[in-house]
Amino acid sequence: MPRLRPTLRLLAALVLLLPLASCYIPDKFKGELRLSRYGDYALSYEGDLIWAPILHDYAGGRITPENEEEKNNNIYKDLVRDPAIKDIRKAGKGRFHVKYERQGRLGKVQLSSYLRRDARLISLKSNEDGTIIIDANGVKPGDAQRMAELGITMEGEFRITTDGNVLKHNATEVRAFGQYKVYVWKIENALSVTPTLVMLRDPDPNRPL
Repeated sequence: MPRLRPTLRLLAALVLLLPLASCYIPDKFKGELRLSRYGDYALSYEGDLIWAPILHDYAGGRITPENEEEKNNNIYKDLVRDPAIKDIRKAGKGRFHVKYERQGRLGKVQLSSYLRRDARLISLKSNEDGTIIIDANGVKPGDAQRMAELGITMEGEFRITTDGNVLKHNATEVRAFGQYKVYVWKIENALSVTPTLVMLRDPDPNRPL
């Protein structure tokens, strides 16, 4: 079987990346979730978001000097419609530097996804039994390898700061901060551990659900 030329290898990798390419990829970021034992939360993120589908267009030669600005503007418009995006700057080729801030209170049974369900970076799920599950969106090993081949990194740090009763987690580090604990995940690449944490919520006598 003849060896694929570099351009064909790139296109082949992009085709295999299609299942992954329905979302934004975070990079060079710092994110934090402040979660009270009653279910109040504040989520912040500062870093880059890469819209993976546009990489197919670049690799396939469908991005030209005439349409490049329009293509990137469409991604920009998709992001700015979210009121939690407080600041956004274009960084080229589907990459945007953003500041994201959102806060709220989880209901008794609720699923919240951020950025949103069709572009999920992290989900917060509260259950009838009082547990709250925090899960980040993971990348399959095969997809992570293809991301590396395409020069897509995924580096950053994510923290959860809480005074709640944490039942389990997979943080790479835990720090004490007064009555709180800070759970830290160091993300070195797409193969790094996907953050997850399970907490048991306390009933709030002043604000019943």
